[in-house]
Amino acid sequence: MNRSIAAIGVFGNPQKSRMPSALATIAAVCERTGTRLVADAELAAVLPTGVATLPAEELVDRVDLVVALGGDGTMLRAARVLGLSGVPLLGVNLGSLGYLTDVPVEELDTALASVLAGGYHLDQRSRVYCSVWRDGRRIAQASALNDLVVNMGPLPRALDMELRLDEDSLGRFLGDGVIIATPTGSTAYNLSAGGPICHSAVPCLLVAPICPHALGMRPLVVSKDTKIELVLHETGEGAVLTADGQKTNVLQDGDRLVFREANREVSLVKFPQSNFYRVMRHKLDWGGTRRAGQEGA
Repeated sequence: MNRSIAAIGVFGNPQKSRMPSALATIAAVCERTGTRLVADAELAAVLPTGVATLPAEELVDRVDLVVALGGDGTMLRAARVLGLSGVPLLGVNLGSLGYLTDVPVEELDTALASVLAGGYHLDQRSRVYCSVWRDGRRIAQASALNDLVVNMGPLPRALDMELRLDEDSLGRFLGDGVIIATPTGSTAYNLSAGGPICHSAVPCLLVAPICPHALGMRPLVVSKDTKIELVLHETGEGAVLTADGQKTNVLQDGDRLVFREANREVSLVKFPQSNFYRVMRHKLDWGGTRRAGQEGA
């Protein structure tokens, strides 16, 4: 049974040209339905009069639903701020691709009204977690909805790495880095690096070496319970660990990174018409351009 929604929080990029009209639409729906609306303080300059604001981290504790207005970057930022709260996340596309954002801004009014009436379901998406170990101590940790990426620092040189799965070494190799992705992130950097597309419901993690200088080091799909380790033997000017392309930790020679599926999932709001393969076809142009009359083929 869907949770009752008494308060909605909004995240977004205030620089988006369609942001003021989208916010006005949400405010109108909330006023019509008696739903409280709170916005991220970063949106203060483009909000309709009378909408309350809070810092992002405080907002999450005061709402029953978060609406992310923008593209995939906004969705990923919102998912990171939501953390372990379990608050559902609805994505509204104000950008171009918007693979994670289900709702076109033109349908915002009806979609939000449908959510408030209970006409939706929650799609539980796994996250990936990493702990960074140096000299026997954990010095950093990170989690992501799409992917965690280890790659080169400021200079374009290869990294010397060793990959281990469940304590067994797959070998030491040179390359530009490694992507550890969730099924949700399989259509992001992992796809560009030659990794496989994976349905969001498959319980797994994806390991995609970036430009490995080794014919035998290919992308892998592993069980969600697999312990994935990456040992950095030589990083040159220093490698970095990046979470969802937004949060970065600087790494050093000898660092050991341990990846696993995170303990808590992200709850994405979906509608009856939502379909993984339909989204893949339309937003990634799967199968190429269709001829007239082939839409239902």
